Amino acid sequence: MAAVGPDAGRPHSISESTPASSDTGVVAEMVGRPLRFDSPHYRPTDGYADVACDKIERASTLLGVCDTERKEMLELVRELCGAWGELPVGNPPERACWVSIDGMPFEISFAWADSATELRLSLESPSHPGTAIARQRDGMAFTRGLASRSGVSIERYLAVEDLFTNPDPQGFFALSHGVAWRRGGHPLYKVYLNPAIAGREQSAARTEEAMIRLGLERPWQALADHLGGVDNIARQPAALALDLSDAPAARCKVYLAHSGITADAIDAQAAVARDHVPGSFVRALAAVTGHREPSGWHKPPVTCWGFDSTQPLPTAVLYLPLIPGHPDDATARDRVSDFMRSEGTDPAPYAAALDTLADRPLGESRTQNFLSYRGGPQPRFAVYVAPGVYRAA
Repeated sequence: MAAVGPDAGRPHSISESTPASSDTGVVAEMVGRPLRFDSPHYRPTDGYADVACDKIERASTLLGVCDTERKEMLELVRELCGAWGELPVGNPPERACWVSIDGMPFEISFAWADSATELRLSLESPSHPGTAIARQRDGMAFTRGLASRSGVSIERYLAVEDLFTNPDPQGFFALSHGVAWRRGGHPLYKVYLNPAIAGREQSAARTEEAMIRLGLERPWQALADHLGGVDNIARQPAALALDLSDAPAARCKVYLAHSGITADAIDAQAAVARDHVPGSFVRALAAVTGHREPSGWHKPPVTCWGFDSTQPLPTAVLYLPLIPGHPDDATARDRVSDFMRSEGTDPAPYAAALDTLADRPLGESRTQNFLSYRGGPQPRFAVYVAPGVYRAA
């Protein structure tokens, strides 16, 4: 179990980092596995961009997006997919993409907060045949290509790029990206970086160095102190995400996977967050996964810590694993819906989103990756849904 308590030690440099414990790790469902095309809805000759646009069109229609905005969204999706968007989905990459649990190079997510819904798309170049170095190269070029878009700044990314690139990339992914459509504003772009790019034993120290360069030492140190020091900070930091923006409140997020610790310990770790409701993470894990002990989780829960330069303490959002812990999307939906009701939230928009994106009966599909949750008087939820096009060969 990761320690929880004060840490008197000084920050560690990369060369001083302690190897991660043997129980460290994040389940990536399809990475490293052969894939096969298996879709009742799409043809094998359809391109990745065709599938992505179909999903975004369905989702945006559900949300009542006007025709003009929807057209702009679909044009943007094709631009972001670029050349790989024309590749046929019937020819899966040799190495599955990390960004989606079915191995596809994109994932849809819906977020609900303050009576508003946000639609988002995560992307990762498949870079046939899918070598890690090619995906790293594609991701770096993609990030630079975003710099000319309205509202985008890549300066913070460039300040830490060297920490998250490597001649022999390790881990589940190199770089991935996200775009969130916001009503009344430019799309918000994000980049997701791999702290284990040079090996898991360096993950925590690389993350710490990035936080120092980004001017986030104060909230980072508050988290490190609470968790017992940088050597315990991650067991494994699974990812670091940056808003590609120069706004003062632009966020940096660190995703910490929880291997071998209980729901109570996860909740206790979150106590340092300025927005945490004590006991809420325990309640969520028990209700949605049916377990409070790590032996019951098929993949570990994840806490997403949010940092910005205007605040001395981070925020905390819990990512609750859905598939493969539940046998199908219908079972996961029922669990999540019951929990939402217990939190005073109407689950109808969540259920409608699943139905809108589904290509099979929910009792036959396995597309829901995580449910994210933040408690409080107005709980926040998001669900991350794979396209449902590939299965393990």
